[in-house]
Amino acid sequence: MNPILRNILAGMAGSIVSMPANMFLLAPLGRLTGAPVAPAFDPTAPPAATEAIWRAYFDSLEAVHMLGPLISHWNGAFCGALVAGLIAANRGLLVPLIVAGFVLIGGIANAFILPGQPAAFLAIDILGYLPVGWLGWKLALRIRPVA
Repeated sequence: MNPILRNILAGMAGSIVSMPANMFLLAPLGRLTGAPVAPAFDPTAPPAATEAIWRAYFDSLEAVHMLGPLISHWNGAFCGALVAGLIAANRGLLVPLIVAGFVLIGGIANAFILPGQPAAFLAIDILGYLPVGWLGWKLALRIRPVA
């Protein structure tokens, strides 16, 4: 197979895998940490009311409750980079890191979609995507046989 096409498919597969990998852990970790249930999204609500609801929700959370989203977000970057690293045409870092970058873009978008998140959580969350993607690539190197 053409290496460029294989790398594109590896990136797409890693990006697709990252989404359920993120969501797979979110609810169980929320229950494990005892986090309160997030408010339901109302698309008809005015933006100011939505922001007030989410700010009140985030104010009710303790630091331990933020571990669930943090681990699940990073799990998406890790799994996506791992899959991309296993499928890519070469053993290079570029394709897995691009996948982790796409997941990072989703994390940045999340910061704008859900107002009121603690700044420390956002900083830690956003700074972790690429290093965790790097770890996924390193694991892919160990699993994938040398060709």
